[in-house]
Amino acid sequence: MSEQHSHDIHVPVGALIGAGVLILFTIAAVAIFRMSGLDPTAKVPEPEQTVQIRELRFEDSPEGTVIVYQIIDGAADQVVEVIQPGEGGFIRGVLRSLARARRASGIGSEHPFLLIAEANGTLLLEDPETGQRIYLQAFGPTNLDSFRALLARDEIPQ
Repeated sequence: MSEQHSHDIHVPVGALIGAGVLILFTIAAVAIFRMSGLDPTAKVPEPEQTVQIRELRFEDSPEGTVIVYQIIDGAADQVVEVIQPGEGGFIRGVLRSLARARRASGIGSEHPFLLIAEANGTLLLEDPETGQRIYLQAFGPTNLDSFRALLARDEIPQ
């Protein structure tokens, strides 16, 4: 009893059609990209192209509020935001991680953070004392907007 062995390979028709569609889609996408005139070597603007920088200092109050001050050379710090208890969870979380690094390095809270908007749309919070940088886009548009509001905000009357 010898069984006959077959070397015929049967590829399902659906897989062949899927592969063909994928190849056609790839060719079409490349053609559209090239016809649109976009440069495939175009680069995002360099990070050094800063549009706006705001020096901010954050202070926790005993009542649980976080007071955000803008540092202005030769003038008193200006309050630009007061975050009430239970609000601003993302801002509080980011600040906690930066404050932890400062405590580990023996640095106090009197030094400002830099909130930086770059020409390419990047928004980041930098701690010049520890060198930490947090790119805020990574956390989504809603969280990004909470810091973007600090860039746009003027002094709050007290």
